[in-house]
Amino acid sequence: MSMPAPGRPPRSHLYVPADQPRFLRAAPRSGADALILDLEDAVAPVRKDEARAAAVAFADERPAEGPELWIRINEGARGRDDARALLATGRVDGLWMPKATAGADLDALVALIAGGTDGGADGGAAVALGLLVESATGLLSLGDTAGRAGVRHLQLGEVDLRADLRMAPDPAPGDHLLDWARGLTVAHTAAHALASAVAPVSVHTSDPEAFRASSVRLRGLGFQGRACIHPAQVAVANEVFGVDPTELADAHALLDLFERRLTEGSGAFRDSAGAMVDAATVRRARELTGRS
Repeated sequence: MSMPAPGRPPRSHLYVPADQPRFLRAAPRSGADALILDLEDAVAPVRKDEARAAAVAFADERPAEGPELWIRINEGARGRDDARALLATGRVDGLWMPKATAGADLDALVALIAGGTDGGADGGAAVALGLLVESATGLLSLGDTAGRAGVRHLQLGEVDLRADLRMAPDPAPGDHLLDWARGLTVAHTAAHALASAVAPVSVHTSDPEAFRASSVRLRGLGFQGRACIHPAQVAVANEVFGVDPTELADAHALLDLFERRLTEGSGAFRDSAGAMVDAATVRRARELTGRS
């Protein structure tokens, strides 16, 4: 059984249409590490105001313990109004910006978050920002956008990206055609020291084994969590993107050995299995354990 490691980003990010009371009531019991209340694509235009009000009420009533709470706002002026309303609650952990690209909309949202929240422990904004990369322009502007203040996560919106790239709209589960875009997203996440790249959703909700297989592959590409559109996907994402207890124990043991060897004046050594321990191995162990 896998589990979240201390200081690790969410393994699962569950989208919840904010205008659906039944789904909102069930969401905290889904087991997801983070909830994304959706005000955008999952909500019909005539229900946008209702969805915003429901999201505000959900934030106001959320318990002190539970999953992280994120909101996918709308584009443009409506999105900024969404942001103001949710920031005013003081009860959300982050906002996801849809179809994120460099430009005035991103500048305005960054300024809203900076001006509408109390500073965090590190002096930054208490509310984080996630960028949904859903177009060729958004993908190619990551060198600018991923480094903006407050950005914590990147997520590929592959349904919209495929449309923008004139690709087939309904890929087979686990296809590799967008690996180049996935790699860019992971690389920018690392280059800008963000918390994680969130793997894209799968629209094939009735095929859990395909979801598992693609999740394993996406973790291998460097993603550290996955977006889910159905509660049944959450347990799979938690397992695949979690840390096996044996792996965690091994990482702690390696760091204990590393620290002992450092005090003895040894910078290079072999672990209990005979493998050489180097800086990359130690860095990976620190990431797994949350130890500095």
